[in-house]
Amino acid sequence: MRFLTDKNYDRAARFIMGFLVLVVLFTFRDYGISWDEEIQSQYGQAVVDYYMSGFVDYRFAQIFNLHLYGGMFDGLAAVLAENSPLGMYPTRHLLNAIFGLLGLWGTWRLGRVLGGNSVGLISLVLLALTPMYYGHMFNNPKDIPFAAGVVWSLYYMYKTLSIVPQKVPTKLIVTLGLVLGLTLGVRVGGVMIFGFWCIVLMFQQRKNAAQTILHLILPVGLIAYVVMLICWPWAQQNPILNPLKALGEFSNFPQDVEVLLDGVIYRSTQLPWTYLPVYFGAQLPPLLIVLIVAGFMWMPFLWTELSRRQGKQASLALLLLTICVPLIYALLHRPALYDAVRHFLFTIPLMCVISAMAARQVLTWVRPWKWCLPLLAVALTFAASMQVNTMSKLHPYEYIYINSLQGGVSGAVGHYELDYWGSSFKEAAEKLDEYVTKEGGVPPGKIYQIAICGPWSSAMIYLPPYYEAVVANEEADFFLSTTRWGCQNMRPGREIIRIERLGAPLSIVKDLRGLPLLSGER
Repeated sequence: MRFLTDKNYDRAARFIMGFLVLVVLFTFRDYGISWDEEIQSQYGQAVVDYYMSGFVDYRFAQIFNLHLYGGMFDGLAAVLAENSPLGMYPTRHLLNAIFGLLGLWGTWRLGRVLGGNSVGLISLVLLALTPMYYGHMFNNPKDIPFAAGVVWSLYYMYKTLSIVPQKVPTKLIVTLGLVLGLTLGVRVGGVMIFGFWCIVLMFQQRKNAAQTILHLILPVGLIAYVVMLICWPWAQQNPILNPLKALGEFSNFPQDVEVLLDGVIYRSTQLPWTYLPVYFGAQLPPLLIVLIVAGFMWMPFLWTELSRRQGKQASLALLLLTICVPLIYALLHRPALYDAVRHFLFTIPLMCVISAMAARQVLTWVRPWKWCLPLLAVALTFAASMQVNTMSKLHPYEYIYINSLQGGVSGAVGHYELDYWGSSFKEAAEKLDEYVTKEGGVPPGKIYQIAICGPWSSAMIYLPPYYEAVVANEEADFFLSTTRWGCQNMRPGREIIRIERLGAPLSIVKDLRGLPLLSGER
């Protein structure tokens, strides 16, 4: 068909990116504060204060364990929020979404250079329709910036692989070093992709190993290391030992909390090996799951096909290493995991590229039967429309998505983690204030106390000062609770507000006025 041209694929991708930019601009204010965002914002300000104090204010090292993370995103967010008319959290959410868009753009570019214009377009569409990625774009300051950094690092690494053994331009070396350094400035675990790149590069250039190390690997590594240190105050205190300490912590993170997996509660430090595959199987759209399986099945044939194209085979190896090694490590060593699989969010864009390659191959097979193409187009359009419809109904909690193979979001209640960020507290708090206002408002001189089971800041930032948060079991006028860990059952009361999506309750507000304290409550 004449419209299936490279130019039209690129036009479609640019149109989709433009549309996504508009969606972000119109919706970024809808998203609530995630469980970690208050402390992340404190860390960001502490990072800025460290530099503004002339490197003597070490408060950043006293904020939970966040010194183990680079301050690239949080520090930048703190600087922008200080000068933004939007306020701190809307500014953070817009910046977070910009990084999400960069990840989408990078996925398009990565797919395009690896498999052609059609693969780039399909990669972009698949990622945009993946709620696990899109739903985190606005208020996940750890995993989305890191995922975007991984995608762009791989993109520039591919460009080097396609050039060697010829001299790699200085501009490309500097760009790769900067992008990789900023990625490490979010999470030092990004060093793994530098290691994978070195392995692939040395295998590809084994006859020119010394020259490759001297003129490519060392300059990129040095630039990335310096940029990482600039972003990460704690690493500056001991530039060798502290990054290694952080790597050791992340490889076996000691976070011990209750985790829900297929209806069974586990400790995050004692998870079965099935945790990752079950959650990926539940949270990825069915079409993407099918294409991922097809993509990996097609890999041996694709590997042979790419052997005749410079750098392509090495780039595919780099992509597969970045996807598979972290997942295999987690399956074998079972580090502490929680919040579904958000820590492996960086693999989703890369899986979309693999899936797009499989989809491109399907298009190649059916192309001779021209009557199949319209049917395929209709089927794919219908599937995409259904996915958009589901995501719009979940808005702004797209990340709680569970696919139809697992009974959808309503069927996931009691079986899988849903609103683990607690971001539905924004909507719950706003509805509570509306409820009180309809009653006639808060009596003069009265402060309504709200017992909260969940992230306090995620609610209180959206309430006027005549509300006060108290511990969940203390005397209070209202009880605001997440449905995570069965918190909503902690206290009896008259339910007045329920925040839910597609039949799944996310947070509950109860009226406690007039009720006596129960035994065990203070």
